Amino acid sequence: MTPEFLRKTRADIIALIAAIDRIESEAVKGGRDLTEMELETVTKATEIAQELTKNIQARAKDMAAVREAKSQPREWKGGNLHERRQSAWQHAHDVVMAAKDAGRQLTAEEQADAKSALADVDRFDQHIAEAQQAKATFDQAFTVPAGQPHGGGAKANLNPRVKAAGGSMWGEQVLKHLAGPFGDFKALVQAGSVPVTVPLNPDPVRLDVPVLALRQLIPPVNNSTGYFAYMRQTVRDNNASVVAKGARKPTSSYTLERIDDRVRVIAHLSEPIPRQDLDDAAMLRTFIDQEMRLGLELALEDEIVNGDGTGEHFMGLSNVPGHQDQEFVTDILVTARKAVTRLERYGYAATAGWLMSPDDWEAFELTQDNEARFYFGGPVAAVNAASRRLWGVPVVVSEAAPTGTAFLADFAQTRLQSRQEGVLDWSENMYDPNAFPDETDPQTRGASDFERNMIRFRFEGRFGLEILRPSAIVEVDLSQGS
Repeated sequence: MTPEFLRKTRADIIALIAAIDRIESEAVKGGRDLTEMELETVTKATEIAQELTKNIQARAKDMAAVREAKSQPREWKGGNLHERRQSAWQHAHDVVMAAKDAGRQLTAEEQADAKSALADVDRFDQHIAEAQQAKATFDQAFTVPAGQPHGGGAKANLNPRVKAAGGSMWGEQVLKHLAGPFGDFKALVQAGSVPVTVPLNPDPVRLDVPVLALRQLIPPVNNSTGYFAYMRQTVRDNNASVVAKGARKPTSSYTLERIDDRVRVIAHLSEPIPRQDLDDAAMLRTFIDQEMRLGLELALEDEIVNGDGTGEHFMGLSNVPGHQDQEFVTDILVTARKAVTRLERYGYAATAGWLMSPDDWEAFELTQDNEARFYFGGPVAAVNAASRRLWGVPVVVSEAAPTGTAFLADFAQTRLQSRQEGVLDWSENMYDPNAFPDETDPQTRGASDFERNMIRFRFEGRFGLEILRPSAIVEVDLSQGS
């Protein structure tokens, strides 16, 4: 709707209204009714004014449709960027040709539709160019030229726990530092460092999707100082009740204590690795991605579960004061259900998760009735093996959980402070005083990694654990007779 169209139409409407008003005023001044000709003129003018108003409304509706079409995201068919680009281009072409075949101009909606599709074509072209550039960079860094004895090209078979922790490209980041411009390996520098990042906003745990790592249940917090403080609830005593008029109201107690804490370093070193072995790029990726990250994740889980709060240890789930205990009752299924009830009583079950050892989860899956029939598919579907859920609550299996003891917790009442998600360093400057133990002379027994053409890695992160409501944690005894 152009300003010229709006101004002209508005002027026409004003002129018609003025003509109608003038005719009616003349009749009123003469004390008479409208003549037949005057009545016909007023009626015709009114119809024209109404038609002009409808035109403005119709044009306004068209413009709203145009704005909406421009603002709506488009979905195009295709399994890759090229196919989706072709779908967008074909759609724009079909819209234009349909109007051309009909011998007419494009409507406002058709113009908006075609322009939106062509804009998506431009965006697809940009994404395709970026993807081609990324592939070229990757091939330059990681493709080993023919004739080079470097192997490579194989992808690391990552442990599920490592995948759940957020990445599988760390080894390739190292290779960027080690690979020359033509894919060959340049001399290793004496020291290097690669930051390892993990998304701080993981997707929520969905139904029928197994939880691979404890960290998937704990909300992460990006820590920028190394220190943090929070309020931990230690008492919840609800005494609300019906009170007569003028009577004393009961008092409820909710006690909080301030917890001041800091992040702790979790780290480990690799053993010395011969430089010649590092020529195998696939092995390097496997080593970095699998072993170093997995070792840190296992240590982190152990601190979350078993840390006692002394020295550099976390205050873990099993040792935090105020958590609930569920004793063994009848069998492990009944015991587990009673633990769920403890959280439901306080409204914590909706976002809860189980943590137990692999042996205990096996015991749940192998539980049978008195006729040696497994409980799978039973009347309440207590165990869901496909999504690894127990009484509808997701299960995390971890070696950090002691066999015979499980934890049911609302992990939304905890937070994992992450000051440094992970940094991978390597060096050739380490000195081993017993590098050659068969040497009798102490002066020749020791050697640096550089002298032996060795390199070793260090992987470390800095984390802290907040437990806001210990009552949202239930320690469950799964051992009969204990």
